[in-house]
Amino acid sequence: MCKIIQKQCFSLALILFLILFVTQNVWAAFTIDDEKKLGKEMYEKLEKNDFLLHDKKLNAYVTGIGNRILAQSNKAPFDFTFSIFNSSGINAFATPGGYIYINKGLISAVENEAQLAGVIAHEIAHANARHVASIIEKSQKLNIAMLAAIIAGAFLGGGGEATAAIAAFSMAGATSMSLKYLREHEEEADRLGIIYLVNAGYYPAAIIEFLKIIKQYEFLSKTVPSYLQTHPGTDDRIFYLDNLLQTQYRGVGGAGNIVGNFLRMQALIAQDMYDLNQHRKQLVESLQKDPRNVDLLYALALTEDQIGHTDAALENLKKALTIAPQDEDILKSIGLIYLKTGNADQARFHLLQAAKINPENEQITLALGKAHFATGDFQNSLNCFLKLQNQTFDDININYHIAMSYGRLNQQGESHYYFGLYFKKEKKKESALFHFRKALDYYPKGSLRAVAISDAINELNAEKPKKPDKKSDGQQNISR
Repeated sequence: MCKIIQKQCFSLALILFLILFVTQNVWAAFTIDDEKKLGKEMYEKLEKNDFLLHDKKLNAYVTGIGNRILAQSNKAPFDFTFSIFNSSGINAFATPGGYIYINKGLISAVENEAQLAGVIAHEIAHANARHVASIIEKSQKLNIAMLAAIIAGAFLGGGGEATAAIAAFSMAGATSMSLKYLREHEEEADRLGIIYLVNAGYYPAAIIEFLKIIKQYEFLSKTVPSYLQTHPGTDDRIFYLDNLLQTQYRGVGGAGNIVGNFLRMQALIAQDMYDLNQHRKQLVESLQKDPRNVDLLYALALTEDQIGHTDAALENLKKALTIAPQDEDILKSIGLIYLKTGNADQARFHLLQAAKINPENEQITLALGKAHFATGDFQNSLNCFLKLQNQTFDDININYHIAMSYGRLNQQGESHYYFGLYFKKEKKKESALFHFRKALDYYPKGSLRAVAISDAINELNAEKPKKPDKKSDGQQNISR
């Protein structure tokens, strides 16, 4: 069973404190505008500090489910935003202003789309009913440090690390307080959530199934899933929801998957080795019953690849390709495996096919750029990378690839410039300055590029001094 961990607990608590530090000292009346402002500030800080997962397909999938459910609700006056929180903890939460966060660990834990939809419906219900705002508003003497501590505790899900983080900046008594929903909040969110879920077309028992799954995680791992800490009273909720099903939704059906491709979305999330092996076993069993199911073959291939069974992954992808020869995900994944194993020609062949099907897919464009580069086609690799220079990736700084491509094309000015941008984003000041100064040698004074480089140098020099980079950082990456 996956370990229930929370990423960078102290940092997140500190971020939330900084968010709240700039707001008013007392929430005498927590208005809609206050809620929108606080929610937006939280979101921007989480985004800036890389707590959110940037997978466009996965985000679009969760947003699609969320919008489907929102269409069936008495929507609060917010512009709702659905995000994936980059943590393996099993949790989901709503913050002020219509911001809904689903942990990637929760997406891995559910068994179908309807269960995920049930969680999202429940969080939307909390947001629509303004439960967090209600708690804040009723705490009229709550000051900034205490409010920061409470919200940090809700994000972190409790535990030793969370308590330490809260205690670092809370006032006396703050650690004993909590943002846990009251029983009436949970009951209202359950009532509204199941209405949203059914009206959106999903089967109503899905939310109970989810609660039973996380109770099972608690039993097997001996660790309380964070969802149970921020949404207490789970046994009572299961009993309450079961009564609702028996009295109001008896005989009501619904779909398990509507937006679709649940298995593919789930396969995009990396899991620990134990979960991967368990998941692989389940997929193999399912394929024995339905051997031509493309989604099962695709999910099994990605699982095999994460385990390290590259040949088995490729074999399953090729089986899937014979059934669905125009499937861009399958073509992309085959290309990625060939690229990883050093077969650049086969990688480029499959990625070019995928790009013809969907030229706007950023992951395909990135992989194709790498394949072009590996085959020595540096101009086409540059074209691919330049197309992505304004996009955000979780683990990729596209400026590095642009710099490398320009270097192989012997355009040293642009290569140094993009290396400067790369190191600037990586917060390596001395390395960035080294490359920007080198780049200036290639452009006439007053040209647009020279001005941009000078502005970047001035911006870096205006920063407070930090520990210097290792000397090798500035030079070892210069392309030849």
